[in-house]
Amino acid sequence: MNLSRRQSLGLLAGAVIPPTVVVGAAPLVAVATKMTPQERYDFHLAELKKAAEEIEPMIGRWHVSGLAEGETGGCALIITAFRVTGRYQGDGLYERGKPNWNGVFTRYNVRLLDHRIDDERLFEVRGPGERMQLIESNLNTFIGRKVGALS
Repeated sequence: MNLSRRQSLGLLAGAVIPPTVVVGAAPLVAVATKMTPQERYDFHLAELKKAAEEIEPMIGRWHVSGLAEGETGGCALIITAFRVTGRYQGDGLYERGKPNWNGVFTRYNVRLLDHRIDDERLFEVRGPGERMQLIESNLNTFIGRKVGALS
């Protein structure tokens, strides 16, 4: 028997549920009591990501600052989802995926490098007064459309 999330939470909280549901829920209770806090955290974080990606399919990458002391700068937990704003279409001049404070799209020279990090391609990105190297998943959430060739 399939249980909804609400029914399973009610069962764990001791709420009154029809006996047919309780019989089918025995394995659920056994599994729930064996999970460590870290396993529950990982499970629910994965469920949150899955639901968010179903709602917003353009999420390209996640950044999660954990619960370790000092890792989040005083915050208990930080979860950030980044939307894909562009795709690499060869070396060239790209607009940034989002405008700056006055509505202007900054332009960046993007060049593919010969190196890889964790099996992802690496790019050099140069803009006015800045230079950075980004892996492809980060690049796709940073750049917008391609507007020209390298200068």
